[in-house]
Amino acid sequence: MKKGLVKRLIVLLCLASHTTYAQTKVIDSLKQTYSSSTGTAERLKNLFALGQFHQSLPKDTLYKYAVIATSLTSDKTDKGNAAILLINAYLRLDKTDSAELTINKTLPLFNVKNQAERNIYFSLAALQVDCYGNNSNYEDATSLLYKIIQQAEQYNDPEVLAKNMGTLGVINYNLNHVPEAFNWYFKGLSYCKNSPEFYNPSAVLYINLAETYRWVDKPDSASYFINKAIPLCEKTGNLFYLANALRVKANIYSSAKNYAEAEKTMLECNTIREQTQGKLLMSNEMLALAVIHFKWGKLDKAIQELTSAMALSDSLNKNNNNSKGSEADVLKISYYNVLARCYKMKGDEKNYASTLEKIIAEKDAFYEANSANTLASLQAKYELQKKEGTIIKQQLDLTKKNYLIYGSIILAGFALLLFWVLFNNYRRKQKLKMEYALQEEKRLSAQSIIDAEEQERKRIAADLHDNIGAYASAIRADVEKLSSKGTTESNIPLQNLEQHSREIINSLRDTIWVLNKENITITGIGDRIKSYTGKLQPSYNFIQFHIKEEITNNRRINSQHALNIFRIIQEAIHNSLKYSRAENIYIEIISHETLMLSVTDDGIGIDEKNTGIGNGMKNMKTRANDIGMKISIQANKNKGTKVNLESNTTN
Repeated sequence: MKKGLVKRLIVLLCLASHTTYAQTKVIDSLKQTYSSSTGTAERLKNLFALGQFHQSLPKDTLYKYAVIATSLTSDKTDKGNAAILLINAYLRLDKTDSAELTINKTLPLFNVKNQAERNIYFSLAALQVDCYGNNSNYEDATSLLYKIIQQAEQYNDPEVLAKNMGTLGVINYNLNHVPEAFNWYFKGLSYCKNSPEFYNPSAVLYINLAETYRWVDKPDSASYFINKAIPLCEKTGNLFYLANALRVKANIYSSAKNYAEAEKTMLECNTIREQTQGKLLMSNEMLALAVIHFKWGKLDKAIQELTSAMALSDSLNKNNNNSKGSEADVLKISYYNVLARCYKMKGDEKNYASTLEKIIAEKDAFYEANSANTLASLQAKYELQKKEGTIIKQQLDLTKKNYLIYGSIILAGFALLLFWVLFNNYRRKQKLKMEYALQEEKRLSAQSIIDAEEQERKRIAADLHDNIGAYASAIRADVEKLSSKGTTESNIPLQNLEQHSREIINSLRDTIWVLNKENITITGIGDRIKSYTGKLQPSYNFIQFHIKEEITNNRRINSQHALNIFRIIQEAIHNSLKYSRAENIYIEIISHETLMLSVTDDGIGIDEKNTGIGNGMKNMKTRANDIGMKISIQANKNKGTKVNLESNTTN
């Protein structure tokens, strides 16, 4: 039988405590009161009071009290409380099926809308969640928890909210949804108050928080919450919660390698466990203690604890006809695993090999038993279905025409099953194809990025070479002149050297301006052109620059296109300054549906036959082609020159 939600959490947290005398006194006092009670009503009252400590009572004693209470009940409320006591006893005895049968019979009798029945309804619903958890049915457990929480919010019941939010946190923890688990724990705490009825839910939430923080390796937070939990456990007088808290604390010590305190705390946990469970034979608690000794390096002690527990368990269970494949077999395999690690660390190869063989044998027996149990279950279901089929057949004898209907249903079922198998196979293949396509797309994208980066590096290198290189050559020539003629003949080379240096700096600034931006607006290009002409104006005071902007669509273009546009305008301005003998240069930047830029001068013009000659003009046309724009040059002798750059599309 699998552990349930609450039990699984508690297995993670199962601990005990040394200061349990107040709790024991409470239970002993209730037992004495029950023993001295006479009337039926008084006996039931005391039995239900003892039932509040169902986790701290020995499970056989709890079951005995539950049976007595069930036999004494007469009215609806007492029957509900007795059912709760009996269900808790069944869960302690790992009889989940019996617990579920009792819940299914009792829960429909109580209505959450009825205030007098509401507490019993919420208790039964929470126990139903535990049953789902025992069967690892997290989907139904979560669905029911959300329903309980919604109802508790509707009727403003903070205690029910705190308890069930904690359980929802446990489910998320078991499913490894740690952030959601923390969220539900703290939500639950927000409903807790500093009053006795909230001690139990607060203690459980603190224990869960401590264990979860330990799991995510936050020992300080884990210690903080476990130290808040233990005093509340002592106040509630609940051995089960106190044992849980101590086990978490032992785990925190062990994680911190404080094995002495871990051992001490775990021994206290085991002492309290024996008060409620009896003599601990082969148990999770004894295994945890052995693991502490293993980590501590006390291998002989760990080996002695493991072998003694298994030997004692085998001797007590020798005459019992216990079926294989049970939870005890899983625990035994865990014992052998730790024992094998001890022998291996000790260097005892012989016992290590022998233990490995036992592990294999136990696992084989476990799997074989589970297979046999599964077959037996299927056989039972088959027999049941066979009997149901006989009954159906007898009923169908009255109306033979229904045979066709049932035959069609069976055929349809087989057809649906075949369709489902084929569809799943198709989906699996499509998923594989999709995964392959995604991987290929990622590979191509990565390669495209690499190619683009390489292309960009080449472009930058060429740009720097074409612009900076020319100026650098001029500087070299001027320097050679100075070296050959001396510095007394003329200052012109020095002036040229200064001018070329400025041009190099300006060109570098232009390149860096583009590289620093992914996209550049039309107004950004216009501002750069203005800045460029502003720097030229002092050197060409006989020429006036006129810039006109009509920008209704301030589109963004990528940096490479922006640099090419700027270089084309820059070259056109440079040609006008150098060759046109103009008095005015007009620059237009127009961006509506299309983009158009032009540079016009009123100089001497050039011969139309020579408009395609010269590296400068060739570079302008090459740049225009690279960015998908159209360039045209209109030149008439003595009538000036106009360079027009226009986009081909509206993009």
